[in-house]
Amino acid sequence: MIERLVKAARSYLPDLDEKRLRDAFEFARSAHEGQERKDGTPYITHPWNAALILTKMHADEDTLIACLLHDVPEDTTKTLEDIGKVFGDKVVFLVDGITKLSKVHYRNDMVSRQIESLKKLFIHSAQDPRIILIKLADRLHNMQTLDAVPKPEKRERIAKETLEIYVPIANLFGIWEIKNKLEDLCFKTLMPEQYKQISEMVNASQYKKQNVLKKTIPLVEKVLTEKKIPFLAV
Repeated sequence: MIERLVKAARSYLPDLDEKRLRDAFEFARSAHEGQERKDGTPYITHPWNAALILTKMHADEDTLIACLLHDVPEDTTKTLEDIGKVFGDKVVFLVDGITKLSKVHYRNDMVSRQIESLKKLFIHSAQDPRIILIKLADRLHNMQTLDAVPKPEKRERIAKETLEIYVPIANLFGIWEIKNKLEDLCFKTLMPEQYKQISEMVNASQYKKQNVLKKTIPLVEKVLTEKKIPFLAV
């Protein structure tokens, strides 16, 4: 697992301290030892997946490390002080910010005015944009594994919270890739039948386009050859 994360980070961080990133992974893995996700996988798979999401957005080293450690203070016996001794004040600042955001609570019955207030509180509570970025990556992986949550009403509540809080924040920060993925996952949970119908239509459309392309390429190549126009064969 850690090799894949290191490789992804190294691809855009030439000065990456690989040992520090490996140490963070091991620190989190050890702290979460014995804990499992709802789907039965070791808990470390969650912060690891969230960190991988962040590498696609070229997050810096401290952000990746804080992401790996973001659930440690709340869910394990390790403290912020323990993290600070190993990884420094900058990482502690980010992890502490994420911990504080987890105390911003959403309810299913919130009116639009309360939702707007909650979004503002969420944004203003994060003193560094990187804290928001980590929370969005965290939520994206939680949504990707939402099917493992056994209670349908809880899945619906999480999806509604994501749609009403996290999607607008991702949009505000211009993080389109996460925004689009979160919207799709919310749609899948909240409107499963419509999601299935549209998915089938999209797949059918892609299939037709592929067939058209297969028929068109030889025709274009033939014309180019006859006209003696150089081209690169597909």
